[in-house]
Amino acid sequence: MVLIIGFNCQRSPNYVLSKNIPPIDSERPIKILSAFFGLDNALPKTSLGISLKAPGSDGMPVVFSHELDPNTLDATDFQIRTQKDQVYGVEVVTLKPASEAFELRTVLLIGDYGNAPENEPKEVEIIGDLLARSGQNFKGQKITVTPLDRGPFLSYAEYFKLDNDYPYVADGRGCDCPKNKTTTVVRTVWAGGVRAINGEELGEKALQNFSIILRNGKDTMTIYPFQIADVGDNDNNIDLCIKEVGIPLSVNVKANTAIDPRDDANEFTTIEVVSRW
Repeated sequence: MVLIIGFNCQRSPNYVLSKNIPPIDSERPIKILSAFFGLDNALPKTSLGISLKAPGSDGMPVVFSHELDPNTLDATDFQIRTQKDQVYGVEVVTLKPASEAFELRTVLLIGDYGNAPENEPKEVEIIGDLLARSGQNFKGQKITVTPLDRGPFLSYAEYFKLDNDYPYVADGRGCDCPKNKTTTVVRTVWAGGVRAINGEELGEKALQNFSIILRNGKDTMTIYPFQIADVGDNDNNIDLCIKEVGIPLSVNVKANTAIDPRDDANEFTTIEVVSRW
């Protein structure tokens, strides 16, 4: 059976665009990296800041390989198919809360996409012209949805320097790594928003749970961040601050380091780190 559910569109203008689009983005293949069924009829009251329709709705973050062009983001770009072959449109799409410069690769889908466990969403498809900032079109791409009871995992990671062109945030919610101590930042993008296993922000107690394979010349070594940054802003981007010199190759996170908004804990998760530039 195929059941088409209606939708309506909502956009938010409050996204921060970086001044420069990494040229390497035009060379890398585009793809959907994850679709995470994070909350089933359970978006909290605080989500009113995103949409009046959000509280009590389903929440599904979808992570993309490239930053998106916000002007091409529309609810009609997405279609969701459930286990019982019902097809749903999307009511609200937003890049919030991951709306800062260089973060615009996670879209939160808000609406009703079936219920766990008997009829969970199983697939997300891009049916409209959704463009990366570098110009590539995601139309036609599909991905299998991660079930509700799965914990969070790493979807993407990149490294960069805090150079003079970086839109640096010195303090407050989502603040960056300390400039005077940081050689390189490894930004991790999770399938959904995460907190520490105790429900607090990720911080000093979790540092040894994050390890990075670093290459320096012909040598490789395992290092650990000295600080975790870009926390307190309720998004799925977590920055790892490192002082060692070299090229980050991969990042690993031990099991039971982070929980999603449903309090599901992560399994061991690892991912390749790519260069932003």
